[in-house]
Amino acid sequence: MKKVVIIGGMAAGCKTAARLRRLEPDTEIVIVEKLPFVSFGACGMPFFASGEVESFDDLMSTAWGTVRTPEFFHNAKNVKVLTETTCTKIVPEHNFVEIVDKFGKKSILSYDFLVVAAGSKPIEPPFGYQQSERISFFHCPTDAKKFRQLAEQGKISNATIIGGGFVGCELAEAVTSLWGIDVTLIEKENCLLSRSFDPEISNVLNSLFQSNGINVLVNTIVNQIEQKNDTLIVHTSKGNIETDYVFLTLGVKPNVELAEKSGITLGACGGIYVDETLRTNFENLFAAGDCIEINNLVTHKKDVFALGSLANRQGRVVADNIAGLASTFKGAVGSISLKVFDTIFASTGISTSCCYKDSISFSFACASFYDRPHYYPEAKVLFAKALYEKESGRLLGLQMCGKGEVTRYVDIFTVLLERGATYKDLLDVEHCYTPPHSSPLNPLNYLGGIIENQERFGITPVSSVEFEKYRKEWNIVDLRKENEIKEMPLDCEFIHIDYDNWRNEIQKLDLGSRILCVCQKGPRSLEIAIALKHLGAKKVGYLAGGLQMLNSAL
Repeated sequence: MKKVVIIGGMAAGCKTAARLRRLEPDTEIVIVEKLPFVSFGACGMPFFASGEVESFDDLMSTAWGTVRTPEFFHNAKNVKVLTETTCTKIVPEHNFVEIVDKFGKKSILSYDFLVVAAGSKPIEPPFGYQQSERISFFHCPTDAKKFRQLAEQGKISNATIIGGGFVGCELAEAVTSLWGIDVTLIEKENCLLSRSFDPEISNVLNSLFQSNGINVLVNTIVNQIEQKNDTLIVHTSKGNIETDYVFLTLGVKPNVELAEKSGITLGACGGIYVDETLRTNFENLFAAGDCIEINNLVTHKKDVFALGSLANRQGRVVADNIAGLASTFKGAVGSISLKVFDTIFASTGISTSCCYKDSISFSFACASFYDRPHYYPEAKVLFAKALYEKESGRLLGLQMCGKGEVTRYVDIFTVLLERGATYKDLLDVEHCYTPPHSSPLNPLNYLGGIIENQERFGITPVSSVEFEKYRKEWNIVDLRKENEIKEMPLDCEFIHIDYDNWRNEIQKLDLGSRILCVCQKGPRSLEIAIALKHLGAKKVGYLAGGLQMLNSAL
């Protein structure tokens, strides 16, 4: 009988086991998991900590309400699960692993195939802090349970979150919304979610947090955390913060120490190196989930993506290959989303910082539009920024936010990225159209048209974060109507030309000067910028995304 041992009982490990059982009813499958839990939804932890999800069991339950306990796996799937058991040694040359249970009992498991799905672990902070029940990571269920217990007892009135990534941002909203706790969010980079979002989109998130009472500190370095009685003092480059609780959410890294000691090859990014079948350097040894590095289909380099969506897909590929089915995992582009105060933020592909890091020559388009016709009562404003390779036109990434349809378009863009599409392919995206949920031209069609016009006519796009510099050096032309200007004043000198009557007012402009057109959302200013080019303007640009994006007015 074939024996398969899986180290790690979360997304990748459990998916491997479930898929393999369907393919091979007689294979012996054992999952080794160091935690007391198995197969829980880690992405739901912020909602459990906040109280929005009432029971932790909800994060481990099936769609029909059964909790996925070791007994469930044994009875329903004939899979043996060893919880509170640690794998201490892998001996791939002789096909066995050493394990230790919670009582300290050591034993050996032999295998025909081994799957390492050890996941990730929190990045340790570079500053000093002491062990305390009021300082924790937010990586495993005990972190969430500890915080929730103190919150329910009324022992926390304010909390500080160090690290403005996805976990930190989701946690900030959850703690504020459900418990009414004052939150300070600290990020060392110049914007939140800096790997996935550029400042144009991240600034919207920052404004959203600030308007909901969350204190956001970017470009801020934490030097030390000290504790005096029940009060923690966070020493930062911008002063000291007194707080009742500190979350350390500085990101995660692949959990690979055991693999490295066992002779399993690691890659340049620090994860386990696997081929497209997810095999390691040992023929009968596979790896999947957060502990591996895979191909980034945009940069064509190795990368690490700690995403449950990918881990589940990888578990299926591993099971197929163990069962003798030809299956591959080509790579990923890194699609991700979060919802904060009823606003969705999503991205796919790479950001501007990644382009600079990998020396990719790029350009961009920013846009502000409705997710359905403006006349429809439920129309919502969306902001977007798309990146593309300057010379080839190849799409590089998309960032979007808004209260309406967001992930729908990011998902489509993801498929285009995987296929190496160009911005011209955005013009050909077909979609379902009906006013209750879409416009005749969807946001991707609009973005394709914007980029095509920028490139064809040589129009300079100016993003919201660049506007301050441009307004001092260029002549600003405001194309809005008087009532629009009153509702959202432009805080600088400008020449007013009503778009509806621009042909009769063009004499106001010196076509030999540098001209920057602005309007509410961007389309009017891009159109007039093109017209000015035709009329002989030498240097003309437009505020991409409009004043609405500049002011983060969703």
